[in-house]
Formats: sequence, C-alpha cells, structure tokens
Amino acid sequence: KQWYQRRVRGAHELLQEREAEITELKERLENKKRPCSRGDGAFNELLSSSDDATRPLIFYKQQHEYLLEEVGRMKGVRETLEQSLREKERNEHVYVSEIAQLGQENRRLARNRSRESANMEYLKNVMVRYLILANGSERRQVLSAILTVLQLTADEMQQVKHKLSPGWLG
Repeated sequence: KQWYQRRVRGAHELLQEREAEITELKERLENKKRPCSRGDGAFNELLSSSDDATRPLIFYKQQHEYLLEEVGRMKGVRETLEQSLREKERNEHVYVSEIAQLGQENRRLARNRSRESANMEYLKNVMVRYLILANGSERRQVLSAILTVLQLTADEMQQVKHKLSPGWLG
C-alpha cells in the first residue's frame, strides 16, 4: 500500500510539473506578439523573402508552431496520466476490499481451528469416561454423546447399531 501511495504521489508531482510547463509555455506565447496576423499567406511571404530583418520572424514562427505542438503533446500526456491515476484509485478500492475479506476469512479459520481443538478435547474426555464406566445405562448415555460429537452419517449410525446389542442406543 505504501508503494502504491508513493506511485500516486509521484504521478501527482509529474502532473504538477507538466501543468507548470504548460502554463509557462502559454505565458511565453501570450507575452510575445504574433508576427504574422494575416495567416499562412504572410508566413509564406516571409519564407520566400531572404531579407535579414525577416529571419527572426521566421524563426519565431517556427518556434511558435513547435511550442503549440509541445503544448498539445503535454496535454495528451497529462490526460493519459490522469486516466492512469483514476484507474489506480479504482483498483485501490478493490484491493482494500479484498484485504478486508481475507482478514475476515483468516479470523473465521482461526475460530474454526480453536473449535476443532475444543471438540477433540471433549471427545477425548468422553471416551475416557466411556472406557472407565462399568454401568450399562451410563455407558449408553456416554456413547450417545460420543456419536453426537462424531457427527456420524446415517449409514455409519446403522453400522454401529447393528454391531451393538439391541437397546444400547435406544
């Protein structure tokens, strides 16, 4: 989870850097005046003339076009990063939910293990009592408890009844 949070912070920082670059590029473009207000025709005139005075304007126009392309590319990168960030945030909710479910399952299994241990201890005590008893009616009661703890199937119960003398299980 810490790794994921570091990745999210890194993505946010990268987005902020890109936003700052875009803002800086926009400010640069707004601070400078367009040399060619008549569009591409004026630009083509500048390209065709070899006057030393127009060369800085041509360079400016080329730089301007490059910066506009760069701004567009940065916007695309920003959108991609934002989409990736949203996807990671959605996945985080899924992972947190899975972790909670696994924790509940782990606690349930621990409780079951504890219960099984307690049932085994109870069965041991009941078996010792059964083996020690001499009285038939008390042995029947203890045997009934043993069969209950063992949770025998109907077929297993039938086999036990068949082996024991009549009247032992009631």
